[in-house]
Amino acid sequence: MSLARLRKNLIELVPIRSWRKYLHYRYGWFPGNFVQPDCNISSTKNLKLGGNVYIGGSRLCCDGGIEIGFNTKIGEGCFFLTSNHNYKSKIRIPFDNIGFLQKIVIGQNVWIGAKSIICPGVRIDDGAIIAMGSVVTKSVPKCAIVGGNPAKIIGWRDKKTFDKLSEEKMTYPTSKEIPLEWIRINEYKKYMQKE
Repeated sequence: MSLARLRKNLIELVPIRSWRKYLHYRYGWFPGNFVQPDCNISSTKNLKLGGNVYIGGSRLCCDGGIEIGFNTKIGEGCFFLTSNHNYKSKIRIPFDNIGFLQKIVIGQNVWIGAKSIICPGVRIDDGAIIAMGSVVTKSVPKCAIVGGNPAKIIGWRDKKTFDKLSEEKMTYPTSKEIPLEWIRINEYKKYMQKE
């Protein structure tokens, strides 16, 4: 019996369901990653995590497959969908019994903000940032910052700096940087500005 199988069997002996779920997410299904216990994942066998991945309390529908690269951080309340209905049916409305499965691929060192929605068939390349509340319907290039509904490019990371830090494995978090250091900025974004 493999070590992973033994670990899963031992976790199943824990009497309290919420503890079992936490232990499965932390040590059983996804070792080396942190998945919040309130995360809802369907078809866990179709989810591949690259290591040091953090997933907040989100919903991942993995029927079509989801691959998440090393050191990617996913905020709270995100929704990943890998299936869709056949709405172009000639025999039924609003859709028929045929479903389409499309894989989602997320690169390394990606940051997905809270309450974002990632649609089927989307690829998010390394170093991209998805602003919170975005609806990503198309693939996102390397180091792009996207936001909105549907998500559009609103900025870019410095690719040279990103590549340098990625090569040096300067990823978050390191043990020296915990706890976080917060800096208060006393500025407000301007909504309307008269000249």
